[in-house]
Amino acid sequence: MDFYGGNPTLADVRTLLGDSNWWPGPPSFGVRPLDSSTMPFREKFHVVTRFTHIGTAETFEILYTLWDTASSATTQMTNIQAGFGTSATGPKVGDQALYYGSQTSGAAPYGTVTFIRIGQIITTITLSLKDAFPSVARLGKIATKVTSRLKDVLSGKVHVSPLPVSDASLLPPRGPDITLLGSLNLPIEAVVVMLGFASPEALARILHTNGVDSIVFGDYALDNDTHMEVRAGLFNFTTAQDATTWIDELRGNYSLDTNGIATFYEAGSGQYFSLFSSGSKAAVLVCRSTSDAEAASRACESPLTRVGPAWQLSLIG
Repeated sequence: MDFYGGNPTLADVRTLLGDSNWWPGPPSFGVRPLDSSTMPFREKFHVVTRFTHIGTAETFEILYTLWDTASSATTQMTNIQAGFGTSATGPKVGDQALYYGSQTSGAAPYGTVTFIRIGQIITTITLSLKDAFPSVARLGKIATKVTSRLKDVLSGKVHVSPLPVSDASLLPPRGPDITLLGSLNLPIEAVVVMLGFASPEALARILHTNGVDSIVFGDYALDNDTHMEVRAGLFNFTTAQDATTWIDELRGNYSLDTNGIATFYEAGSGQYFSLFSSGSKAAVLVCRSTSDAEAASRACESPLTRVGPAWQLSLIG
């Protein structure tokens, strides 16, 4: 959680990237058992923070990976060089810095990736833009800002307090289907990005108008397929009607079951959703692949039909 707290602020990101339309996305906590079958043995954990440029396909991601030793991290940097080839010449940041770029055919085709090692930590900064490659000097400026915050974590200047017990109790109850990886309060914009529906600005505006500025967020591994990540979000509305209206807006034409829960697969985002309201609260479950290039597997289906009702019951109680 301290690694997450050491990320640059949203204001920093908007300044670095030169636009106020960059929004935060949901984080992922790469803690075992998530992807345990493919996570390198010497990797202790990783934390991913995402930002999205609203109205475009542009993205900005920061991945912190903690290796068991500085030697392991150095070996990983050597492997990166072997795989990517010669790095562009750029600013010296941290103990080692590597800069790469490639062009694809997507809507944000100018992709760059910067690797910075500080001791046993490798920070991977990925930026995809639509118009042109950023200069290596600009990538170095971004890397310097990101690593300055990381150094604050390593020096003990940054600590993230655990989620208050009162908030943690609002997340899904412990059970045999999902394992908690991390939890925190997120700004509502991050959850709008997480949901992946159209008109994110309109959805965020509706939430703010109804007094919802943040949500309680939990990140989980799906126990029967740890390549799947489950995200849980709990919204606190002013009235029960506002919560019901919000869920109705999200589920669209998908029907509610006898418990008042809508569970469905959304082809556009490749994710499974389970949505319900409970009094003035609205709850959202999202099951997705840990890879953005893959759709969620059907392993999500049965667990969501169990976790949703159990969560609903715990909120009623």
